[in-house]
Amino acid sequence: MRDFHGPKYIFPIGDPYSLHKPDSIPLMQWLQQGCFLFSESKLRMQGGDLGQSWLMSRSTCPHHIPQIRVIQSQFLNSCSRSPMSNIPNGWFTVLNSLELSDPEHSGSHALITPAAGWELRLDLWQGDWPREVSEDWGQVLITDRGGALKPDSAARTQHRNQLCLRKKTWLDVDLSSDAPAPEGIPWILSRHLEQDQPDALHKLTSEAQDLGAVAVKLVLPSETPLSRRLELLQQAKNSDFPCVTFSMASQNHADRLWAMESGQPWAYLGQSGLQQELPGMLLATELRQRYQWSTTEPPQDRFLILGDAVRHSLSPDWHNRIFAKHGISARFYPWSTQQPDLDLAAWKTQGPGDLKGLAITTPYKSWAKSQGSEVTWASDSTAETQPSWNTLMQQGDRWTGTSTDGVGAWNLIAEVIKDSRSFHRPLVILGRGGAAQSVAKAFMSHGWETWLACRPGTLNRSDTDFKDFHITDDPECVQSADVLINATGTDDQRSADWPWNLEDFNGTVALEMDYSSGHTSFEKALTSREGITTFSGFDFFASQARLQAQLFYGLDISLKESLELVQQICQERNSGQYPTS
Repeated sequence: MRDFHGPKYIFPIGDPYSLHKPDSIPLMQWLQQGCFLFSESKLRMQGGDLGQSWLMSRSTCPHHIPQIRVIQSQFLNSCSRSPMSNIPNGWFTVLNSLELSDPEHSGSHALITPAAGWELRLDLWQGDWPREVSEDWGQVLITDRGGALKPDSAARTQHRNQLCLRKKTWLDVDLSSDAPAPEGIPWILSRHLEQDQPDALHKLTSEAQDLGAVAVKLVLPSETPLSRRLELLQQAKNSDFPCVTFSMASQNHADRLWAMESGQPWAYLGQSGLQQELPGMLLATELRQRYQWSTTEPPQDRFLILGDAVRHSLSPDWHNRIFAKHGISARFYPWSTQQPDLDLAAWKTQGPGDLKGLAITTPYKSWAKSQGSEVTWASDSTAETQPSWNTLMQQGDRWTGTSTDGVGAWNLIAEVIKDSRSFHRPLVILGRGGAAQSVAKAFMSHGWETWLACRPGTLNRSDTDFKDFHITDDPECVQSADVLINATGTDDQRSADWPWNLEDFNGTVALEMDYSSGHTSFEKALTSREGITTFSGFDFFASQARLQAQLFYGLDISLKESLELVQQICQERNSGQYPTS
């Protein structure tokens, strides 16, 4: 390499070829175009791999060195969207101990393609902080949230900064609580909002560029509505400066998946021991198993399950496995909401793609029927006769819908009750909501005498017209049933006013429709009794999910395959330690 009085050769780090700097182009302009100086005699300036290893000839004129420091952040910003990006990329697993920090033994990154890196949360750390970070760990984020406010802040900060002196390491700093990043260490400017601000992302990126950060992370309040989350995801996608934004909500994490699908540079994965400190965070096992994640490429089709609390829902697990098995470019997400109308409208105008279908659960099944026209689903059952719907399909600019609850319940236990004439007593359904009515309609269409049972004294406490049904508030009705179905969503362990004594039931078939709390007291009590065939809420889900697969994407999944798939999902959830309820 020649000195600066003649032609200059500048080599990008790691590239096998050289670039020539004409004498007519000033050095600083050449650097800003995205190249590094390199020679056998090296002067190291801390800053990063594209920042951590600034290499230049000792013949560089001394007055250029401070100028190079000044343009460092500008240079990193200009290359942030290039293949030689100086920002984190991919999924980062959050660690608070060394127990899961060994990539060779933890196995967590083997679950994700492509593997990314680790975030060391020093503020949540259990035991002594690590003395160093092995180069084998690849990309690493270092965070000590609130460290500047601790009594030992000086020692903490020194240790924190020392851990950052390696390639592919970034410091995450929230200036309201953390010690600032020292010069030369690439860092991310974080902000955690207690109240949303209209121009929050733009202000944060401007501040980050002024301060020399390489990227920003904006964490929204947990109550942030879907419309605002989608708006910020689009702003982040359109920004020339690297941005990560999400809401720290215990129920909803789907926006983090949408962010990665839309090109957001990185996101976070948790572990079971951090669920209380970091609510709603995906686990690595959940990402792979529940969402079958193998690429950041956006799916062609998207589906949601909507309810007021669907973090536990099996629908994403079940459908995403079917998509993966059959090579369907689609993904199924859970979305908990108190405002389904607003969220559906927000997705229509701001969503990353069309929604092809919605699975609907408590308490929005009656709402779902108001959203579209009926679908004829079988020769003896039409959606219009159903009091509520749990399935909506997008067809052009309108929704069509139906319910799979009734047919799902019938299909599940039809083999046990092949000949209804051998059953001389009625079917009793505990509960009288939309799902209970749909099931009653299905069994009535097959000739069954069917009763809906409500709590004593509540017979007339409903605006619903029950003229098509037999209904009773007598808890002794269970004594007269051949088949007993629980559609209340609760049982004697979860409800103080549960009025029905299951010991009075002396029929032969029982069905629990709810799985949100696992295997229920209702199910366990009747499973333990001889002579009673009992189906769980998981069995019921398997039966109705296969019907939704037919409606959503035209696949015929057998009941046997669906039941086996649900069993596999439950086993993987237990071993993967991600939520089942």
